Amino acid sequence: MLEAKKLREQGMSQTRIASLLGVTQPAVKQYLEENEQEYKEKLIQMGLNKEEIDEMLCSLTEVLTREGVKSAMLFITTRSLIFLSNLRFCKFHRGMDREIPADCAICGEIYRQDEETIFYDALKIIQNPLISLLIPQVLSNLAFAKRGAKDYNDILGIPGRIANIRGVPIAASKPQWGGSKHLSEILIRIMDNCPDVRSVMDIKYDSKVESSIRANGLSFSKVGPQDSVDDKMIAEAVSSVFNCKEDAVIHLGGKGLEPVTYIFGRNPLEVAEKVLKIARSYASS
Repeated sequence: MLEAKKLREQGMSQTRIASLLGVTQPAVKQYLEENEQEYKEKLIQMGLNKEEIDEMLCSLTEVLTREGVKSAMLFITTRSLIFLSNLRFCKFHRGMDREIPADCAICGEIYRQDEETIFYDALKIIQNPLISLLIPQVLSNLAFAKRGAKDYNDILGIPGRIANIRGVPIAASKPQWGGSKHLSEILIRIMDNCPDVRSVMDIKYDSKVESSIRANGLSFSKVGPQDSVDDKMIAEAVSSVFNCKEDAVIHLGGKGLEPVTYIFGRNPLEVAEKVLKIARSYASS
C-alpha cells in the first residue's frame, strides 16, 4: 500500500502502478484509499523510525521502476532481514509474547549478511540519473568490507570504478574483492576505531554538494587541502577527522588532486540511500 502511494506521488496512473506491483487496478484503487499514516505507525511500533521507512520506500521505488518486481522483492527481503538480524523487532515481539526471555537474541543468528547480495542491491539504487550529477572527474567507487577486514582483499569494490554512461552511473565491471585499493585504505583505517562503519562511496565536492549534505541533516567534517597526497596519506587524513557517527568527510584535495566527498555507512544500502538523498537536493538546487 505504501509503495502504491509512493508511485502515485510520482504521477503514475493506477494502471501503471498495478503493472509494476503485479496486482489488479481495483487493488491499487483500494491501496490509494487506505490511511498511509496508520501503516507507517504500525512499522514504527515494530521498531523502525520514520526516516528509515521513507528511505526504504524511496530506494524500493528506484529498484522497482528500473529493475522490476523480482529485484524489488529481493531488495525488500534483504532489507527486512538486515533489520531482523540487528534485533530491531525484539521489543515488538516481546509485546506479543511475554514468555520470550529478556536476553533472547536468536534472530541475530537467523541471517548472515551476504556482502555481495547487499552490494548489488546498492548498485541498483546508485544507477539513478540524479546520482550522475555527483560523479567526480576521477570517477566514483563503492566499497564494502567484511567484518574485521585486514587488507584490501577483504573489501568489495569495483575495478574500473563507477562512470557516467549516457547520464546513468554504471559500474565498469563486476564487483570484486580487492576491487578498490583507494577506498580500502580508508575503510581499514576507519574500522580500526569504528568497526561497524564498513562501507564508503566517493562523490564529487563543490559548494552545492556541501549545501545538499546540510539540507539533509547529514553530519560531516572537512580535511585538507594537502600539498602531497597518495592513497595512504588521504586515508590517514580522512580517518583523523572521522568520529564514528559522521555521515561524510570532505577531502579538499591537493596539488593535482580533485576534492572529493566520502559518504560512509554500515553497509552499501545505507551509503547509497544517503547519496541518493544528496543527489535529489543537488538536482533541485
